[in-house]
Amino acid sequence: MQLRQWRHPGLVCVAVLLCALPGMRAAADDANRFEIRNAYVELKEGSWQLDVRLDFGLSRAARQAFEEGVPLTLLVEAEASTTRRLLPDATVVSRSYEWELAHDAIANRYLVIDPVTGQHDSYASQDEALAALSRISGLQLADTSLLPERERFEMRVRASVEIGDLPAAVKLVLFWKSWSRSTDWYVWSVRP
Repeated sequence: MQLRQWRHPGLVCVAVLLCALPGMRAAADDANRFEIRNAYVELKEGSWQLDVRLDFGLSRAARQAFEEGVPLTLLVEAEASTTRRLLPDATVVSRSYEWELAHDAIANRYLVIDPVTGQHDSYASQDEALAALSRISGLQLADTSLLPERERFEMRVRASVEIGDLPAAVKLVLFWKSWSRSTDWYVWSVRP
């Protein structure tokens, strides 16, 4: 029995690399993914509370800017609507929540700031701050006494991240960078 030698061993190497390329690209895409993984509402003490889980990937430009002190704003929008047959759906709840991400260069700490409550949470690394914001729990969505009884609701949640408060001239200069990202609407039905 005689073994055949490959005439073009370089082609085999190229073929192996081409097969491995999609796997490497998928791993890079997972690190930069910005989407809602899961969202749900729970009835607690007479009110609906919203929990959201995000894959919180920032673009390379946004990560670098955040590291250099440019604040970023995370906005989460939530809506509940009822379905009507001949008319457009009726929105019964529409809320938005906002957090600011900032880097304190003097203390070398990463801050997550809730502008409504004024609460500041401090983290040692950028990844820790982003991980904390990727698990949002217990947001007050609606008091059940204000909602129509025995109705099925369609819930929608989406998130976006943008440049935080900067002077208008600086925002204009940074306009061409790929800062903002938004998720698609995450939709599910709820029957209280």
